[in-house]
Amino acid sequence: MTSPTTPRYGQDVPDTVYGYISARSQGGVPATRATALDSARPFRAEPDAQERAKEHARTAGLTVTAESRLGFTVAGTPAAYEQLTSGRLASYEVRRRVSMNRTRDVTHLDIVGDRQPDALGIGAAPGDDAIEAVALERPRTPMRVLPAAAEPPTVTAFHLTLPDDVARLLHATPAHDAGEIGRGVQVAMVDTGQAPHAYFAAHGYDIDPTVALVPGTSPTEDPIGHGTGESANIFAVAPGARLRPYRASDRRGELTAATAGFLRAKADAPQVLTNSWGGDGEFPPPGPPSQLDLIFALEVLDAVEQGIVVVFSGGNGQFSIEPQVPGVLAAGGVFAGPDGRLRASNYASAYRSPWVDGVVVPTVCGLVGLLPRAQYLMLPVPPGCAIDVAESLPDPEDPDGLVDETTGIDGWSLFSGTSAAAPQIAGAAAVLLGARPRLTPAQVTEALVRTATDVTAGTCHPRFGSRARLGPDTATGPGLVDVSAALDFVLTQNP
Repeated sequence: MTSPTTPRYGQDVPDTVYGYISARSQGGVPATRATALDSARPFRAEPDAQERAKEHARTAGLTVTAESRLGFTVAGTPAAYEQLTSGRLASYEVRRRVSMNRTRDVTHLDIVGDRQPDALGIGAAPGDDAIEAVALERPRTPMRVLPAAAEPPTVTAFHLTLPDDVARLLHATPAHDAGEIGRGVQVAMVDTGQAPHAYFAAHGYDIDPTVALVPGTSPTEDPIGHGTGESANIFAVAPGARLRPYRASDRRGELTAATAGFLRAKADAPQVLTNSWGGDGEFPPPGPPSQLDLIFALEVLDAVEQGIVVVFSGGNGQFSIEPQVPGVLAAGGVFAGPDGRLRASNYASAYRSPWVDGVVVPTVCGLVGLLPRAQYLMLPVPPGCAIDVAESLPDPEDPDGLVDETTGIDGWSLFSGTSAAAPQIAGAAAVLLGARPRLTPAQVTEALVRTATDVTAGTCHPRFGSRARLGPDTATGPGLVDVSAALDFVLTQNP
């Protein structure tokens, strides 16, 4: 995330702060000084340094919440961070694009003081060579009571149903008919939570107990409803997959522990790891990635090098580091209209990476609605959750006053975004891995890219303005995922 040039600091610091500690690297170069995203291996921590760094963090009063080969995440009071770093925690506001294509002032945190580096959100631990940097969690955005019914309500607005419409349009139905449903493939999803819903029970989907990363939060609740709803996209494409949900949200549903969730999911070694969230920065960016971006990008790159198929939303008008990491499947958007014709979704981000040579966002596309609200997929959510209520009411920023025609307490909502495309693509990867478990992330990506359905009409989000054309393009990459064609490709190319 690009830092503002002159932040205006305030005192709005929460009681619990989430962060990441980078331990001393084996390669001798701190993660904050990485110059390219070629490999995460040189930035893996020295084992002794990692243990000493954790001990220093615990002594300061911080709790270790997850760890990886590069570092670990922590949670604690502002005072604990101040004891560790000899700095002071302060807040500042940045104008950012958030959910539902809105822009808002978003509160960020920084460690300030004479001994702290200039990079916003990065702190140092004086006198301890085991710790390279202390990074505060940056805000992330989901790329979007009565028991809910297993069947959705009837609405007049054009929309897609799950699982049937999504499976049909992504050409997954022939694969299902042939018995290829991603049976047993472990798909991890880091999001706002995974709440019980009659829809999942009625279809017999395989869902592990949720892992909650924020202390004091319930693993069975999803205050926003984003994770619950978007996870249905995985099963529409891979009904035999095993979902492993990770709740990275606090009690209000905000994604305060996204990094911890990613690290914990990565440590559990799923075959696929899908993430429907990200940050937002200036585009085009004024310079190279920030130190915060580099630290998290290396953690993502390490997951790919671990052999995990990593999927990230490309963004709903946002620009962020996550989908630009080499080897990541960046999910873009294609809209299929009532007549079945395909066009680029003007709700989805699309651009050539200004930071990583050869990377185009998206890598491939799923199904995404259109501006202003992308109310396109009928998805199950916890009754009365934030999305259930918000989508049933007019949006003050929407001049057309659209609503999804559901109620705010029925447990169903129309929404989409690249948040939906990412789990759809994760489901496609699961189908391929169910048929060929030894496929590498690169082989999965090649199959999806080589067999995608070309999209030749429409433009992506107006912030980027790329137009779809014949052949691969910036707006939609190679096009819309074709699950059965990709399956045929791996069965032929990788016997």
